[in-house]
Amino acid sequence: MTPGTEPGNQTQPRTQRTSRTRRVSPVAVVICVVGLALTSLATYATSRVDYNTEQRLLDVQTKQVGAVLSTTVLVIRSTLTTALTVQPMAGSGDASAFRKAVRSSVGPGKLFASASVWRRTGDRMVRLANVGEAPSLKVGSPAQQKYLRAAFGQPEFIVRPITLPQKRRIAYALAAPDSSYVVYAERALPMNRRSPVDSDSAFSGLHYAIYIGSRATPAALVATDVAPSSLPLSDPRATATVPFGNTVLTVVTSPRHHLGSALSRRLPVVLLLGGLFLTAVAAFVGQQFARRRAKAEEATALVTDLYSRVDALYGQERELSVRLQRALLPPVIPHVPNLEVAVEYVAGAHGVDIGGDWYSLIALGTDEFAFVVGDVSGRGIDAVAVMARARFTLRAYLLRGDSPSTALEMCSHQFDITADGHIATTIVGVGNWRTGEITVANAGHPMPLLLTDHSADFVEVATGPPLGTGPTSYGSTTFSLPAGSTLFCFTDGLIERRGEGIDTGMARLAATAGASRGSVDHLVSDTVSALRSTDAEDDIAVLALRWVPES
Repeated sequence: MTPGTEPGNQTQPRTQRTSRTRRVSPVAVVICVVGLALTSLATYATSRVDYNTEQRLLDVQTKQVGAVLSTTVLVIRSTLTTALTVQPMAGSGDASAFRKAVRSSVGPGKLFASASVWRRTGDRMVRLANVGEAPSLKVGSPAQQKYLRAAFGQPEFIVRPITLPQKRRIAYALAAPDSSYVVYAERALPMNRRSPVDSDSAFSGLHYAIYIGSRATPAALVATDVAPSSLPLSDPRATATVPFGNTVLTVVTSPRHHLGSALSRRLPVVLLLGGLFLTAVAAFVGQQFARRRAKAEEATALVTDLYSRVDALYGQERELSVRLQRALLPPVIPHVPNLEVAVEYVAGAHGVDIGGDWYSLIALGTDEFAFVVGDVSGRGIDAVAVMARARFTLRAYLLRGDSPSTALEMCSHQFDITADGHIATTIVGVGNWRTGEITVANAGHPMPLLLTDHSADFVEVATGPPLGTGPTSYGSTTFSLPAGSTLFCFTDGLIERRGEGIDTGMARLAATAGASRGSVDHLVSDTVSALRSTDAEDDIAVLALRWVPES
């Protein structure tokens, strides 16, 4: 110890140095506050982007589920319509045609558990034939009689759920507006409302609950892949409605797993951990604050640029999808004497998935030509593959000289919804450009519109089931085009509107096209421009043929 120095005088400088060493730097505090705030903000922002992306993907997949259910509804209606069509032609005493029409669709594991045809006699409904199980509604009971009578005067089949102690059913009744017959069918439902999901189905990545009607209530539940006690499904979830006879099906879905990319899911965690690490390093090494901050800004700019590129890639993907669809359409419309031809294809306004609409015009022999307009259900590459098969298969049969009905019948053996996942509606015609005579066969497609100087009427042609619903035969209808008249063929994207009946859309088309004057090109472009909705999701394909024979 140095003489004259107090003990306290030696320890005081050491204590002050320790305090200064342990004191948190204001710069480090600012760095920690700013770094934590930026990290939290970036993590929250990317989490919200991932959530919104997840919701958009869920909405898209839910619409695809709705399209699958629409296909099933179309098959149900087509089967009921076919059965209802054959009975009046066979007469009241012969039900063999009805049995033949529904036999392939009735039985265990098939479309219906039972099907029967009835004839109205006064106020009573009399059963003519039954295929499969006995109806769940007691035959002759007031409830059944009232339900069958209610089908008359309805534009669509009517739907009724049936719950009995040992079974659950959905009942359908469809009546012919111009006859006294009604077809009644029942579809079996699982008692526990649980329905398995195929790994390759549209439902495979989703939990779902399907309800009859517009309200998702326990009493309206038809089927689900979860225990009914687990309903309603948790967020995120999406809802779609599908027209179902005189009511609707409401589909509620939620994802089984993350639907987006791994990057989108992990980016918030990556940003959180990276931000904390950078903040700790910046606080520990204060003199490198500026450089660390610059890197953080660079990382933020990189994330912003990444999402800008993702948006650009979505736009490019949609453009490529539309270009692919157009590449599958005929690049050149062949010249056919005495015919003025106009075509147009318009892609749906939303989504990147391409559709399966198409048209074809084929020059055949010396005096003949053929045309096809078709629409494959659903969207995406699989729908386009089915479209390409249908287009080139029909073209091959027509070039071989087969009639429209024969070509459709041959095609019906080559398409199956259980294997392809899609059905195709199509109208096929063969015409003579010298005489204006046209022969048409129809597989579930909208009727063509015949336009003359004074009228716009839909041509009543024999209609069979869509391709993909099973092997079948098709009838044909032959008519003559008046000189100067136009045959206007189209896909349903031109007339369908959400929440609107198909008859309303067809009437609107007849009024719009009937008022158009000028060339056939103007007719097509003006009609499509007038009827296409700005938020339309379905594609549109149009083929118009105007017969102008030489004088």
